[in-house]
Amino acid sequence: MKSLQIFKIWGIPFNIHPYWFIVLFLISWSISNQVNLVSGQLYNMKEAWLIGFLTSFFLLSTIIFHEIFHTFVSINQGVKIKKITFYFLGAVLQVDKECQTALGNIKIAIVRPLLCFSTGLVLLLISYLNGFNEQIILNIVNRVALLNLFLAFLNLIPIGSLDGGDLLKSIIWYFSGSKNKGRNFLNKLTLVLSILVFLFGIIFLFSLNFYYGLLLSFLGLFGINSSKSENQFFKIENILRLSKVSDLKLKPLRKIEFNSTLIDLNNVVRNKKDNQDKYLFLTNNGRWEGFIEEKILKAVSVKKWDRTLVGEFKKPINNFTSVKSATKLWRAIEQIENTNEGLLLVLNSAEIPLGIVDRNKIGYFLFNKLGLNLPSNLISKFNNRNQYPLGIDLPRIIKLMKKKGDIE
Repeated sequence: MKSLQIFKIWGIPFNIHPYWFIVLFLISWSISNQVNLVSGQLYNMKEAWLIGFLTSFFLLSTIIFHEIFHTFVSINQGVKIKKITFYFLGAVLQVDKECQTALGNIKIAIVRPLLCFSTGLVLLLISYLNGFNEQIILNIVNRVALLNLFLAFLNLIPIGSLDGGDLLKSIIWYFSGSKNKGRNFLNKLTLVLSILVFLFGIIFLFSLNFYYGLLLSFLGLFGINSSKSENQFFKIENILRLSKVSDLKLKPLRKIEFNSTLIDLNNVVRNKKDNQDKYLFLTNNGRWEGFIEEKILKAVSVKKWDRTLVGEFKKPINNFTSVKSATKLWRAIEQIENTNEGLLLVLNSAEIPLGIVDRNKIGYFLFNKLGLNLPSNLISKFNNRNQYPLGIDLPRIIKLMKKKGDIE
């Protein structure tokens, strides 16, 4: 579903997803039912729905209002925001660059809870001082105030991607000087809290309330899986940031002598094991002379193969996209994605070719570092496609690391 733009500030479009209107209806319906149950003698059905709709509308409106201030603070702290889309009781920010300082992240994380607290307290104060004669208005103002206070406390819970979680890890980052310490601590805390929620859910499930128990159990399981995923993601980031191309097991270069004929080349091609191998590197008395492509066989008549030398079709080695063995792994991945076939020639410090690296080699290295051993039949399947195993999106992970400032 396509989101709808409601306005544009500082060049940033603020959009509303169609789900937002579904939430507006559901909250309105829930509040109107509550009004009917608790105060059915005071309000008729029409008034109950009016209270429900206006409460829901003003609550979601305050969320949009808070997001404008949150965006202003984020921009001032160096965040580059491309687009903001409102879904349920919050917004999803499409960010090109995140804040690079601990103090800046603290300011960004605290602004929404503070605005929710402020809005709730101001509305309660207005309600108390004005003493509205109209009970419907009083009911709406009080409900919006209490729901804002609820959202403030909810946002301050130190788990996952809530503002409270961002605030906690930023504070740890600020005092320890290490960004990763905050992330590690938050992830462990999320796991512990999720396990506790899951256990409470099991207790509720069998002894107190089945539905609340089921909900808590699912929330606990979701938190546990989220924590495990974040832990794996953190390990992958460390591997990409710290590893070098020299740590990989390279694919050996296929060699052929400079003065070999196309008949010799054809024999080599017929015996190859990997369909992705399309290049051969020429040697001449132990020296590298360049490289050729298998497709030259199609360019020459078979009758001339016995008197045509492969050296006649050589290309300089520096025409092959290459990377030094000391290059960081994440930089090599970026270079691979800029090639047509996903292959890089690896050179040592003396510019001597060592081997080939492709997506498969990087993927298997990564999984081995994570302690995951893939079956041989699965390995051969991906070898023929030159893809990252199991669809792991390493280029996207690198882009996220750049946005966070973990790599430059």
